Amino acid sequence: MAEREGERIYVRNEAGGLEPLVEERFAEEAHLQKLLAEYPELLDGGQISPKNPRRWILITREQGIAVTGDAAARWSLDVLVIDQDATPTLVEVKLGSNSDVRRKVVGQMLDYAAHAHNLNADDLRQTFDAQPDAPKRLAALLNDKETPDEFWNQVAANLEDRSIRLLFVADAIPDDLARIVEFLNEQMDRIEVLAVEVKRFEGKMPQTFMPRVIGQPDASQTGSASGGKPRRKLTRKLLFEELEAQVHGAATRLLGLADECGGYLTWQSASVTIRAKSADGKRYPVALIYRPGASAGWAEEWHFVFGSYFDEPTGELRAFLDEWTNQFASDGFAKQAKSGRWNVSYDDAVANIDLLADRLRTALTEIPKLSNDG
Repeated sequence: MAEREGERIYVRNEAGGLEPLVEERFAEEAHLQKLLAEYPELLDGGQISPKNPRRWILITREQGIAVTGDAAARWSLDVLVIDQDATPTLVEVKLGSNSDVRRKVVGQMLDYAAHAHNLNADDLRQTFDAQPDAPKRLAALLNDKETPDEFWNQVAANLEDRSIRLLFVADAIPDDLARIVEFLNEQMDRIEVLAVEVKRFEGKMPQTFMPRVIGQPDASQTGSASGGKPRRKLTRKLLFEELEAQVHGAATRLLGLADECGGYLTWQSASVTIRAKSADGKRYPVALIYRPGASAGWAEEWHFVFGSYFDEPTGELRAFLDEWTNQFASDGFAKQAKSGRWNVSYDDAVANIDLLADRLRTALTEIPKLSNDG
């Protein structure tokens, strides 16, 4: 991955000879940023997910990201695209010659990731819909698999769950950045972290671009035939195939409560989230069921997780969520995770399912009565 000057590609011409295409570095980051916005396929979704290539719609360049949902934008993301699974993909562009590409950009991107949940899916939809041929491009992305409303609802759920993708893009990815990307991608469960090197070659032939995706675990280590990080979205069928049989009853009961009490289910790569919709229309996560082996970078596996991990709620809704979450502190079987969540092992969830079901029912029935500002 070391930088090499003067790389060439040879193309056979009509006369049978070879025409050299010589690597030409980008003069300004804005040129590469503009190129990616015009041709997001250069992010090469086939390398990112060979078995199910990523396809993209561009939302915008210079997307603002705020510290809180109602604050003015503090940062400006270079390019924002979304794939066919409604995964927001944050693209930050640097040139290989820029010293910031080695260290500073990592902290910059982590700032974006930490606050991406403040992006509003409705605002992103309006931005996209204002573009020419937006309905046609969205229809091509979805292939009649879901409606636009379902797609944008999933975008909102993915933002709230921090289920996003980070792409570092440069015309040359240095070794130290590649190692950091590989480490982050291995450690993060919900967030996929990759680098894309986009080289430009020029000669007598038209411009040629060669993207290369960096940061995916080796197939021999992950067990993935594609060589990439497994990102298949969990389904009810897959969840129950992976859970031990004795856990099925507990999982069925909690998922059934979501249906019975008007909750919402969002399926991610590692978990299903149960949400309750507040009086002001925002859906707050209150419980998650994780597939076996999911740790999200925490010291222990996550199994059944309870609690609302957002700081935004205020007023009566905040008071209820704090009181409701604090009940788990006295249980003895629940272990405090991070960001206001409590982890309950599969075995303890089975043994205490009546208590857990009652608590979940309370959250699902009370939160719709409460607003964020009352």
